Amino acid sequence: MSPSKRYPLVILHQSRVARDPKNRQWLERWKRAGILYATPYGSNDDWYWLYAAVSCKCLVVTNDEMRDHLFQLLGNSFFPRWKEKHQVRLSMTRTGLVLIMPPPYSIVIQESATGSWHVPSIADDDLLNPRLWLCACRNKKTP
Repeated sequence: MSPSKRYPLVILHQSRVARDPKNRQWLERWKRAGILYATPYGSNDDWYWLYAAVSCKCLVVTNDEMRDHLFQLLGNSFFPRWKEKHQVRLSMTRTGLVLIMPPPYSIVIQESATGSWHVPSIADDDLLNPRLWLCACRNKKTP
């Protein structure tokens, strides 16, 4: 159980649950806790976790870049913003699992109310390092 005393919902393809994986103990533990949902054969598991995340207003823990056709159907403006705010990435280190939470602010190009543009100058996905920004301001017209 997590420190928040809430379990995650784990969604995997039935094929990953049915075969004998290296992580059989984890799968059995998740089954006993009632937190494992195996999607039926022939279905796209993306629909299941996307529905669960949106309906429960929760975060999604995945390193999936979500570039497939399903996410292209959701549009170029809404889905990337939703993903930026709701995707938790994970990394395995020697000391264990590290969760990389979504940034507290948007990391895409933004225009302020005064017309200035704020452009992130580093394009990598390392959310742990501070991001450098370029601020472009309009010249004020003088009378």
